[in-house]
Amino acid sequence: MLSPYVIHHLLKHFDAIDRAVTRPMTYPRPKDEEQLTGTLVDLVDEKVQVAEHVEYTIAALRADLTQASEPIGVEFDLETHKYTKEFENRISQADLGLIVKYENNFEPQLSGQRSWLLQAKRLYPTDLNPTRYEPKAKFGAVDVQQEKRIRELIKFVDADFFRYLLYCPRPESLEDENTRLELSYFRGKALSEQIFDFAYGLELRDDIRNGSKTVASGMFISTVDNRPKCFGDVHAGIFQSVTPFAWFLIRHIPGYTPHHWEPESLLDQHKDSDLVSQIVRGDPNVVDVIADALSDKNWSGAILPAATLTITISAGPRSVRDRYRWERDQ
Repeated sequence: MLSPYVIHHLLKHFDAIDRAVTRPMTYPRPKDEEQLTGTLVDLVDEKVQVAEHVEYTIAALRADLTQASEPIGVEFDLETHKYTKEFENRISQADLGLIVKYENNFEPQLSGQRSWLLQAKRLYPTDLNPTRYEPKAKFGAVDVQQEKRIRELIKFVDADFFRYLLYCPRPESLEDENTRLELSYFRGKALSEQIFDFAYGLELRDDIRNGSKTVASGMFISTVDNRPKCFGDVHAGIFQSVTPFAWFLIRHIPGYTPHHWEPESLLDQHKDSDLVSQIVRGDPNVVDVIADALSDKNWSGAILPAATLTITISAGPRSVRDRYRWERDQ
């Protein structure tokens, strides 16, 4: 669906956001999940990107797409949810609703969207004086009962729409050379037998050949079943059990064709149901529906996201939808 030029520049922009969000991971007082997620949602604003010195802003992306006559548009829409007091125990400030929408105005039948509820987990330093991360660094503990409720929710909704959003320091930001080398070794081993073909595969190959600028990222996505336990696991499972955030967005634009070597569990091909959309968009009416259905389990999960981020990738302006298409005569 997307040209190699568009794929490259979208990755460049999403990776620049990744770099800005995870930069504080190596500060003397690293930010927690709520603060990191707050930074992420702030950085989709064009003015904030400039103020925070994002290396490749949305304005620069749009300028490059226009200059290359690419008919692709990119829009961010952030909705911060306000709930009444009765729903306070249903909200996790570290949660984020994510919607990736593709609007193809040349071929509307190819349009679509996918939605996820993301639960943030950050990596904890192995030392704070100074801040230091080794491959053995662990993520925050997962509440066993919470994860059980998540699995019950996925089963009830009948859609694999839940993911962990993992915050890690980028390898390039680490002072310890041994850790950088070990993580690089893990990534190389994980990708050593892959076949890099078609537009996405060739972009991935070029990225690796140029120093893994977008692969050696700081933000990653994993499923509930494949959640890594430590820093080393993240890089050893690259494109197997975890996906860099920028690549996750690109690879879930409707129309992406997975490579034969990609695990089915890594790519989510679910289609949005009304219930999934309600949860991800923070509709409080969904709470009673789920609580009633799972009442026999004394279900009390926090399912409402504090904010929902919608990323819309469009092909062509909306005005072309009504134009007479030459192929209709054939």
